[in-house]
Amino acid sequence: MLWEKLGCQGELAPFPSWKDFPESGFRQSAVLVLLCGEPSDLRILLIRRPMHLNRHAGEIAFPGGKREPEDRGPIETALREAREELGLDTERVSFCRLLDKVFAHSSDFEIHPILALLGSRESLFPLVDRNEVDEVFLPPVGQFFRPSRLEWARHGKIHVLFPVFETLAGYRVWGATARILWQVGRILEPIMEETSCR
Repeated sequence: MLWEKLGCQGELAPFPSWKDFPESGFRQSAVLVLLCGEPSDLRILLIRRPMHLNRHAGEIAFPGGKREPEDRGPIETALREAREELGLDTERVSFCRLLDKVFAHSSDFEIHPILALLGSRESLFPLVDRNEVDEVFLPPVGQFFRPSRLEWARHGKIHVLFPVFETLAGYRVWGATARILWQVGRILEPIMEETSCR
């Protein structure tokens, strides 16, 4: 079964606290990488940030944000942000695993992606905060199995090769969001191919 292969447990206990992560010099944050729907039509939740924001204006992103003092770990950060931004009922979310962290060099954030599942796509975001979210998308996960292309970017002395996706309603998805999506695609593609062959 897809959920089992992804390692979904629905429990917080196996996941680390913020104290388990060494200081990297970057600000800590977490995002919720939420898979929605049935395995035959699996979708992934993405949002577009409003144009009035000082950072990442108009960019495609996952719900999430910076760590707050009351957050015990990345899961709590990601869930709190998803509730605040979308009104998401986080009690319905089943947790799978932490993905590899990525860095947003332009804003000095260390991002911890939390892979999670929600069986239904009904009433996912009943209370969208328009100060934080301009649009909500639920594209099929298959759109992100392989990037449209790879590009080099320079951040100070660092050169980074990153994927670019151009399959989302005419929007270009790049940067940290695209790197997370590529991780998800590499995990899901073989699992879903195996599942569909049965």
